[in-house]
Amino acid sequence: MTGPEVCTHKDMMADQEQGWIPRKVAYFGFDAADASVRRRMRQIGELTDLVGLTFRRTRYNSAYIPEWENVDLGLLRDGHYAERMRVMLGSFGKIMAARDRLRGTELVIARNLDLLALALLARARGLFDAPIVYDVFDVRGILLKNSPQARAFRMAERALIRRCALLVVTSPGFVRHYFGPMLGYAGPSLLVENKVDLDLLPDDPAVCAAWRSPDRARLAPDRDSFVLGWVGALRCARSAEMLAEIARALPWLTVQISGKATYCSTEAFTRTFESIPNIAYTGEYWFPTGLYDVYRTIDLNWDFDLSKHGASGGWLLPNRLYEGGYFGVPHLAETGSETGDYVERLGIGWTVPADASAIIRFLGGVRDHYASVKQRALSVMDDHFQYAGDVRRIFDSVAQSGR
Repeated sequence: MTGPEVCTHKDMMADQEQGWIPRKVAYFGFDAADASVRRRMRQIGELTDLVGLTFRRTRYNSAYIPEWENVDLGLLRDGHYAERMRVMLGSFGKIMAARDRLRGTELVIARNLDLLALALLARARGLFDAPIVYDVFDVRGILLKNSPQARAFRMAERALIRRCALLVVTSPGFVRHYFGPMLGYAGPSLLVENKVDLDLLPDDPAVCAAWRSPDRARLAPDRDSFVLGWVGALRCARSAEMLAEIARALPWLTVQISGKATYCSTEAFTRTFESIPNIAYTGEYWFPTGLYDVYRTIDLNWDFDLSKHGASGGWLLPNRLYEGGYFGVPHLAETGSETGDYVERLGIGWTVPADASAIIRFLGGVRDHYASVKQRALSVMDDHFQYAGDVRRIFDSVAQSGR
């Protein structure tokens, strides 16, 4: 097989019914280097002309250069909300200056609330006349509080979303727990999951063949070790603390952590694991190719997201669910969470309360019943986790809405 035949879905798509494909799409993204933004950009760019309007962050992959036609809106820093508002307001001048690059836009997709506000303002100023899609990958914690600021944000979001043609979510939990009951939203919505997109791989036949091969999966634990892996954007301080406690209690277990902490400095993050010999921090990896090497070394995928415990952390379906699933790695998730329900429904892992003692008790016997669940994970790894032109459903839904 040649590289393109292995890596892309273009030939398959050409045989499908076209449906409506906008001639140009403008995508407003919060971080050009973010894996989910890059994935969405690539998916759209495979089908039509694309212009991205994105901010830069310094959390991970900060050296990444966008592969699409891009309007750089400036640098945003996490948690600096006053500064963030100034940068957001200043970015509108850059959007106005890009008026010619936006000419002919037939669909606009905006990621997150502040980007949606920018997109609606740009449309109001006549930069384009196109339906706008609100693309939601998470619900920020500030929107869930009872403070006057949070209520004002929700009021603004409620007003802005009514001006959109479609709400796109990566988890049904966002509509069920937030947009429906908290915002009273009853408009059109669409689930588009964070599936592994092989089109993001380099055009290298050997790489593409390896990713598609059944041999991509680790078949069984090594005789003398069992590896619990925490992979991706490491934003959960509580997970770090729990894994440290688990590793101390279970010296036979190796805890492998791969990625970059987004809630603190690397130095502060690694101090959490000082003097714990069975924790291996491998650091940041290159996305997406680095996922192959990471997931082939772990036996159980840590799917807990406790950074927003009791709120949106339990509603999301994270990238690591799909990445681990694609590589046939069983999952360990929180009981009652959206991720936990997904894992239980497919029978590809276990759910445990978010309590270190309960997890330690569970892990003490996990090897006794691991083989059957591992076999189930291997049997479905080709069926549920790979992107297959799903972004077309956004276009179709907008066309059907007539907005």
